[in-house]
Amino acid sequence: MLSMWNNLFSKRSKHVDLILDSHEFTPGEKVTGSFRLTCGRSKQKLKRLECDLVVKDTNTNEERVIETAATILMSKTLKPDEEAVIPFSYVLPIELASTSQNITYRFHTRLIFNENVNRTDHDDIKIIQNKT
Repeated sequence: MLSMWNNLFSKRSKHVDLILDSHEFTPGEKVTGSFRLTCGRSKQKLKRLECDLVVKDTNTNEERVIETAATILMSKTLKPDEEAVIPFSYVLPIELASTSQNITYRFHTRLIFNENVNRTDHDDIKIIQNKT
């Protein structure tokens, strides 16, 4: 039990991080990057990786999933302190409104382990209509 709590609060605890090649996109553009998965002090069996594109209306504080960007089922075991990198690519929907004071977008990533413990990551992105 004590070792479980140490893993949860350790600087070296298991986590997921979506690293994007850019944070500014136009509707319909391809988003690329990678998921970095890091194991804690004990080996961990990975179950799945999920990533959703989420929009937030800052006036109402309402968030909703626009669509699932990635679902990766896995049966990989990470050794203590091991890191895995998984490529990410996703084409944004064409009908997205521009990011504004009232509308924000982000990717919400979840890494689920075999014991149904999960870790999350949030990455804000900016949607613009035309890149110059």
